[in-house]
Amino acid sequence: MPIRRRALWSALLIVLLASPVAAQRGGRVSIVGNAGVVWPIMHHPSTERFDTHAALLSGALLNYGISDWLGLQVGLLLSEQRVETDRDENNTMTTQELVMQLRWNVLTGLWQPYLTAGANYYVVSLDPPLDDESDPGMVFGAGVELIFTDHISFGLTGRYGYIFMEHFDSGEMVSGLATLAFTF
Repeated sequence: MPIRRRALWSALLIVLLASPVAAQRGGRVSIVGNAGVVWPIMHHPSTERFDTHAALLSGALLNYGISDWLGLQVGLLLSEQRVETDRDENNTMTTQELVMQLRWNVLTGLWQPYLTAGANYYVVSLDPPLDDESDPGMVFGAGVELIFTDHISFGLTGRYGYIFMEHFDSGEMVSGLATLAFTF
């Protein structure tokens, strides 16, 4: 009988730890892993064309919950892709985005829809003959997070970024990311 009771308590503990809870995010820190796709929309005046395609975007954010409703996020996102710059000519473009943004949880609970807004700084590395860029920008987003446990959540987010580029006619980044957060 004691073995069955111990097994029952173990099973109950596993169910409680695995069940979703309405986590209180205020005053807590999360490490958020990101993976998704970015679609750059850019035009360079010294090339015949600057055709970009969807590319893998990955990185991490550190989230500090100021309250259950408001958080501050800082982090780094990276991508690399081939860009057509002329007929039969390609260039490698690597982007590094340093981001600082506010996150507003529209609702709190098991499902947390949220909005983000902030500033970012892009480092765009290009192969010669094009010059590298380092420019500031703005970023806006919307997403939803599903809280699995008090320490683990999963989410989806869409982002739009505008870059104030010096050597490009325009620079915009549209991305979609899946997120996995570990909260302490």
